[in-house]
Amino acid sequence: MNTIKQPTTRNLTWSALQRLQFIEFRLLWEGHVNRSDLMETFGISVPQSTLDFREYMERAPNNMDYDKRRRFYFPTTGFKPVFISESAEGYLSQLVALGASREGQSVPGLIGATPAFDILPAPERYVDSRTLRQILACIREGVSIEIHYQSLSSQAPGWRRITPHALASDGLRWHARAYCHTKEEFRDFVLGRIMAIRDKQPSKISDTSDTEWNEIVKVTIAPNPALTEDQQKIIERDYAMKLGKTAITVRRSLLFYLKQRLGIGEGMEKSPAAQQVVIVKIGKQ
Repeated sequence: MNTIKQPTTRNLTWSALQRLQFIEFRLLWEGHVNRSDLMETFGISVPQSTLDFREYMERAPNNMDYDKRRRFYFPTTGFKPVFISESAEGYLSQLVALGASREGQSVPGLIGATPAFDILPAPERYVDSRTLRQILACIREGVSIEIHYQSLSSQAPGWRRITPHALASDGLRWHARAYCHTKEEFRDFVLGRIMAIRDKQPSKISDTSDTEWNEIVKVTIAPNPALTEDQQKIIERDYAMKLGKTAITVRRSLLFYLKQRLGIGEGMEKSPAAQQVVIVKIGKQ
């Protein structure tokens, strides 16, 4: 969860802030919270929970009232979160964390009454841990390494020297961003396709030379004009567009993967239902 008002969190310890965020999360997404919720989740005493609720009311006045009959606090009609974002993504991200691990919430027990949900699993992509450690060491030390790499443009794997300087994910696979001494250019190398590593050597290649990695671009997208007016309106809503457009900030080296995610294929004819958005502008950030 992201805090959204720095003055509100002033002089709070990390643990105290977590408890106040917990109170606010329950108020926002479940409509009620009580002392026992706080005590059970954080293992604190009754006096401490009382102090936490008092602290919350002092820092977020008029945000909650107490129901004596049911013994819980509930949000007022004027409730406005001050410790967390009220974005739906804040709640849904907790479900994603739960889907990965039942202990994965950023604050333990944050969601109390978990709704029935499921998340489509992504196919596991293999990355050898020893390979990753060696790539990380090269990045830290600024050195080159030879990798035995299977490219889909080649029928068999071959050795090539690279100088890696970063890691990047396209959402499904992790890549090493590196200078390829064979092709004499910066490229992405899928970690799972590195078969072996050998011969670490000093390198004069600097990450500052990777212009595509260091250039941040703003990609403006809009609904596919081939859609009907009503269909375009729902795409605008779905992508939280304003005035029919929205911008995505991305490294230029990741632009290819962004297009893939948006279903925008180069030179490919797709139906408007399949390609729901189009890129209308790519400019420097």
